Amino acid sequence: MPLAFLARRALAALAVLLAAPAVLAQTGAVVGTVTDTDGEPLAAATVRIDNTTLGDATDVDGMFRVAGVPAGSQTVVITLLGYTRVEREVTVPAGGDVRVDATLADDALRLSEVAVTATRRTEDISDVPRAVAVATEETVDRYAEQTSDFSATLGKFIPNFTSPSVGNDVFTATLRGRKPLYLLDGVPLQTNEGVRGATLSNIEPSVLDRIEVLYGASTVYGGGAPGGVIQFFTREASEEPLDVQVQGFTRNYLLEDRILDGDALDFRTSATVSGTLDRFRYLVNGALETANGTFRADGQRIGNVGTNDYDEYALFGKFSYDLTPSQTVRVTVNRDYRQPNNLFFTNEVRDEDRLADPVFFTSVSVPVETAFSYDTPISQTYTSGNVQYQNRSLGGGALSLQGYYFDTNFQQGGSDIRALIAANPPFASWPGIWQTSSDAQQLGARAEYVRPITGQVLVTVGGDVLSASDATPVTVSTEGPFDAENRFDGAGGVQDQGAPTDLVSGGAFVQADFEATETLRFTAGARYDYIAFDVLPFIPTFTTVAPGVERPGGSGTNDGFSLNVGSAFEFVPDQTVYANFSQGFSLPELAFLFTDVAPDQEISGDAIVQPQIVNNVDLGIRGRLGAGFAYGLAGFYAFSETGSQIAFDNESGLGERVQAPRRNYGFEATVEASPADGLRVGADLALTEIDADPDDVGEFRPGSSNDAIPLTTSLRGEYELPAVDGLTLDAEFFSVTTRDRAFRTLLNADGTVYDAETDGDPDLTEEGEPLRADGYIFRGFSTIDLGIRYALPAAALGGVEGSLAVRVQNVLNESYVPANAQRLFNNAFFANRRSEGLGRNVTVSLSLDF
Repeated sequence: MPLAFLARRALAALAVLLAAPAVLAQTGAVVGTVTDTDGEPLAAATVRIDNTTLGDATDVDGMFRVAGVPAGSQTVVITLLGYTRVEREVTVPAGGDVRVDATLADDALRLSEVAVTATRRTEDISDVPRAVAVATEETVDRYAEQTSDFSATLGKFIPNFTSPSVGNDVFTATLRGRKPLYLLDGVPLQTNEGVRGATLSNIEPSVLDRIEVLYGASTVYGGGAPGGVIQFFTREASEEPLDVQVQGFTRNYLLEDRILDGDALDFRTSATVSGTLDRFRYLVNGALETANGTFRADGQRIGNVGTNDYDEYALFGKFSYDLTPSQTVRVTVNRDYRQPNNLFFTNEVRDEDRLADPVFFTSVSVPVETAFSYDTPISQTYTSGNVQYQNRSLGGGALSLQGYYFDTNFQQGGSDIRALIAANPPFASWPGIWQTSSDAQQLGARAEYVRPITGQVLVTVGGDVLSASDATPVTVSTEGPFDAENRFDGAGGVQDQGAPTDLVSGGAFVQADFEATETLRFTAGARYDYIAFDVLPFIPTFTTVAPGVERPGGSGTNDGFSLNVGSAFEFVPDQTVYANFSQGFSLPELAFLFTDVAPDQEISGDAIVQPQIVNNVDLGIRGRLGAGFAYGLAGFYAFSETGSQIAFDNESGLGERVQAPRRNYGFEATVEASPADGLRVGADLALTEIDADPDDVGEFRPGSSNDAIPLTTSLRGEYELPAVDGLTLDAEFFSVTTRDRAFRTLLNADGTVYDAETDGDPDLTEEGEPLRADGYIFRGFSTIDLGIRYALPAAALGGVEGSLAVRVQNVLNESYVPANAQRLFNNAFFANRRSEGLGRNVTVSLSLDF
């Protein structure tokens, strides 16, 4: 069997990797103290030894110690958010210590943050030869004062990520027009089936240290990341024996000069307890949230997406123990549970909806006399465990081992589509009343070893294995209980929205970094992936190809290599240009790839599934001009020949695999400046365009606006009032332009692009309309947010530090439809799920650090 074969092969590869003989090198230590220009100690500064994974963070007294440093000449790099970077050349004695004391000056700009994403080890962004981005703890906290829903905020501070949505819907979210891989401390937040439901609500904002983005296909990570990697990193424990942080949050709506009643109030509170006891460090966080109705600009309740009205309970724990000064074991657990708290509403598209364009119809949530009830209750659960071992001084290098497990289940609310079925004969065999759900588990492990070969060459080798299962069952209900008492009884049996699959994969990679000179760096690597999958027997529900008829399933294997090569050159001090070529190897989302497979279609080998290989090129420049201006500009081009999909003849019921060549291209531009004391301004500009050849006729045409990301602009400013110590004002303008490029492109019946000069009259649809590349127009929108934060004086609170923030989102109370909702336009059923963005709302947040 392919799964057993792969498991033996992957475990053997890891055994060889981990059993490599360790040759102990002579080492010493680097010790010292980090202070600011006033001589005050700086805590949490990062101290690392260049070209290694060795490092430490300063304690509350600004002190650090990095042990196990190879003897000889070394470069010590010291960084801290808001301060200038310091580098020191030292000679480390064998068996002894060398002292480095450093003073860091203030630096208001934040474009030279430390990044981990590019090579899975700590390094400065300026050294990374590809496009990366970092959202610091300060940025995460500011947006968490608006909402705990990252799907509503990621698009505001991650350029070329799908624009903000409502209700934790990131199923169609992309990075540069392709699906990214989401990781929480290295644990995937999605499976091959994709991102489902409230995936990003499984992340508690109050425990995050930063969010890092690696743009473009990844050789190092694998795991199906054709668009890039978005990593969420949690905070480390306090250096004090006991530290307690409490945060509170509430929201209400100020619409048309009135405040809504209590049904509109949201509440969220979280508490974090952390500390260090000798070698043991701990961090425990608990969060409770009650979210009531969401409301659009005209005051009507937004139609339910996911679970708009819910109670959420979250628990997070992170524990680490230093076995020796260079060896650490870390255990992380995460549990999140969400359930609805109000089932007295249903979605409805009203004739009096003020948006006159039928394509732009949106739903509202209207009350019902009898609450909906479910024999299979609605809920969303996520449970994960993560164990890591690090040895930072093994044979002159560093070893990292990780094992993880997660289980997620999303039981959605029910739907009644009987009217849609009656109006569309091809859907006649679909069930009329049903609930969908998703159930996924993953068990995985990773191993990495990083070692400097010479003073200029650093090599990383690693491997990973993964076992995953995905299912999307559909529970069918009967009409009687639903019509009489709004009850989804599930008595009609269970079918499948997508094919249930088991997948086992293994990969191994090698990455080398070469510093040719102090200003010129090269990097190159390769990865091999082997993937085997089993498709279990299933009954597809929502298909026009023999719905309700069982498919026998099948199995297949895929394998292949991916490569990367890049270079970064600091052509003048603080100005770096870079170029990078990288490939990504992954499988398409198997669960829905097989939905339209005919009953007699064989699923075996690579007859249907072909790997997606994305070739990505980045060209960019980043740097600083003086102490008050920083910038970054990246252009990209990504091409894939194999986006495998199935084309069907509904009359014969036969399926045929076709290729879908596709290219993505665009740019990200970022500018930050500090033109005066206390004033920071910044701007992001980004665009992702897509061309595709879905009919494989050798002619590209504009891709769908469902995947492309129109020109997006973010302008922000922050000002610390000199007259009031601790008071900061901020503002943000966010805008997405309209995109109708594919809608304006007409096609001939054979799929080629229509040319008015040579093709005569355009071919028409059955309705007499011209054939278009895509019928979807993305309507742009703009919002303005304002905020004020006050750092509470510790002296007035008995030594307790804290802050109070008030924020107003959508100040002008604009009506708009988020990107994820705009794609739902084809018929009344989809329009019934189409939701508007939030109207003007006010949030108040309080944070205390005891």
